[in-house]
Amino acid sequence: MRRRLIAGSTALAFALAACGGSEGSVAGPTTKLTLFPTTTTTQPVASTTTVQTNLTAVPTTKADAVDVTTTTEAAPTTTAVPVDPAVEALVLSDEGIGAAVFSGDPDGVVAFLSSFLGPPTADTGWVDPFEIGNCAGTQLRVVSFGSLNLTFGDVSPVLEGRPHFFAYTYGTYDFDGTTVVVSDQTPLGLVTENSVGLGTELILLEAAHPGLRLNPADDFFPETFVINDNLRGAVTGLADDSEVVSIIGGQDCADPT
Repeated sequence: MRRRLIAGSTALAFALAACGGSEGSVAGPTTKLTLFPTTTTTQPVASTTTVQTNLTAVPTTKADAVDVTTTTEAAPTTTAVPVDPAVEALVLSDEGIGAAVFSGDPDGVVAFLSSFLGPPTADTGWVDPFEIGNCAGTQLRVVSFGSLNLTFGDVSPVLEGRPHFFAYTYGTYDFDGTTVVVSDQTPLGLVTENSVGLGTELILLEAAHPGLRLNPADDFFPETFVINDNLRGAVTGLADDSEVVSIIGGQDCADPT
């Protein structure tokens, strides 16, 4: 539309120049003129000619009448935080670790965890239970993935008569009777169904499990918590900001915490 108005102004300027070259003068304001159609008469325009007050370009189409500028704002971008497949698949519970439930075949359980964590970092092989802990049965095996230790045996509260998976511990630490020193927390990031993991503060642990039981430290173990008979662990103290340093699932005779 701006071009059309400029073109109209240019034509008007030419018309004014043409009128200025004729004899006689136009009385009154010279900034407002009415343009007459061309005729064959040569009589001069009377000086009393009525002058229109405004020259307004009349739009001829709807597009001329409205100059619409459409601005499209880019949609806000979000960055998705990738979830570690191991953390997502290996949820710690009172029934096992993800799809590796208690009573599972030892080789199948080890293969399942290895598919996410890589090969085990340690494996005792099948040994006499008393070489590892005060466990029942005739054979026992502990397979480790960093600080995640899986216990297998042929006798447990879960099952008797064949080798099977029946307990795990996650997180290792040293305790001198006063202070807890974390020694290993790999593989990093594993959590329970309620998002409790190593490093979770006690105040958040209690919020996730309001009915848990807390036990004071003794000469051998730091403060511990019990969610139920098959899910418990250890913390660095009883203050709100004390942190979880160990999570135990199942009845682990190899770790009597």
